[in-house]
Amino acid sequence: MLEIQDDNKEIQEILSDKSNRLILESIMTTPKSTSQLCIECNIPTSTAYRKMQKLSDHKMIRKIGTINKSGKREILYKSNFAVLKKALK
Repeated sequence: MLEIQDDNKEIQEILSDKSNRLILESIMTTPKSTSQLCIECNIPTSTAYRKMQKLSDHKMIRKIGTINKSGKREILYKSNFAVLKKALK
């Protein structure tokens, strides 16, 4: 039981961060790359990668692998609405 409460507290801390909320809102409907999120949310690359890792660790986002137009592998991120909906209750 303690672990669940600790996890909820950490989720609340994640959601209280403005940059995390901007990221989650940005990828709610359309998957985006970290570089796209850096530009759109006006955050440094290192910060974006750190935040994306934390969101991924808590299963608030998921990674989608794609191949871009130039043939390179690209990772896009999409918010996991089911987890977010549960966390907000």
